[in-house]
Amino acid sequence: MGDEESDKRTADERADRDPRRLSEENVALRLAWEMRRRGWSQDRMAQELTNAGCPTHQSAISKIVNSKPDGSRRAISVDEAIAMAQVFGIPLEELPLPSEGAEGRDLYNLSRTVTQEGRDAREQYARFILAWARLRHRLSQQDNQAAYKEFLSTRRVDADRSNKAIEAWLAADPWRDVTAAYDVLERSLQTMGSGRDLTPPTQDLRWRHSIVADLLRLRDLFDRRIPASQVRAVPELALDFADVLVRAGMIEVAIPVIDSYERGEPHSTDGVVAEIDKRLQQIIDREPQDRLDYLESLAARIGLHWKGRETRQEQEELAAQLGATPEDYAEAKKIGGIYREIGLR
Repeated sequence: MGDEESDKRTADERADRDPRRLSEENVALRLAWEMRRRGWSQDRMAQELTNAGCPTHQSAISKIVNSKPDGSRRAISVDEAIAMAQVFGIPLEELPLPSEGAEGRDLYNLSRTVTQEGRDAREQYARFILAWARLRHRLSQQDNQAAYKEFLSTRRVDADRSNKAIEAWLAADPWRDVTAAYDVLERSLQTMGSGRDLTPPTQDLRWRHSIVADLLRLRDLFDRRIPASQVRAVPELALDFADVLVRAGMIEVAIPVIDSYERGEPHSTDGVVAEIDKRLQQIIDREPQDRLDYLESLAARIGLHWKGRETRQEQEELAAQLGATPEDYAEAKKIGGIYREIGLR
């Protein structure tokens, strides 16, 4: 009798270690976990699987997530597993993993969602600021104020309300608050890194994004791309650079050019380029406090000399002209966002 009991216990232990049984157990736990996090009932889960092409009844879900007294559960078919993965939006091979891994991946995916949504919010916020800057620029002119009030009068808005509306758009405090809020959002996103990091970056945030990179991108935009573009294409081009304009503090300088193109009228970009060059020169002239200061200064000098594609020999020659080692030259190009294939981007 003792041998029979021992054999049965060994068989049970072997069954417990059976990979297929463990996988089905994990799938059942994952199913229950995914339902909980979504707040789905068994009926809802069955409907989702049915909608995914795997007709399922609520009772089948109950038999999968609720084990019998002996610990066994209803078997899960391949079609059901494929449908579950599709409904949950996860790879099929992830479905049988332990539930602890699911929680970790969910948190990882949530962290990526935070950074992605943050970046999207930053871009929308920058476009909002750009539109408001255009409005402030136009309403600062008396003729435009008169045209605005005349139009509002056709909508039966009295002069007092019209004046208050103009005062609200031109008020300094809300405008300052809006731009400051963008700066807070930008700093928060910098601490989050790329969204693919397992933990927030510990590296000096200045290394992650240099103001020189923004200035050089804007220099390329106003010195080359806008003058070479059709008038009707410039407004959308400016929107693509809205976050760079705000981050670099160039909205006030650039808005006359952008607003003019928005109204279909070309405008010289020389003043914007001159202001960018002035700021780059200030970075070049400042006394470096650390290595990053030095590399930013070097990046600014490279950007002002940049002619596009360069051979290794030309790179070494320019580095020598700037009094830099080839290694520092290459590092400064990275910081300044200067790329060999397409110039600045």
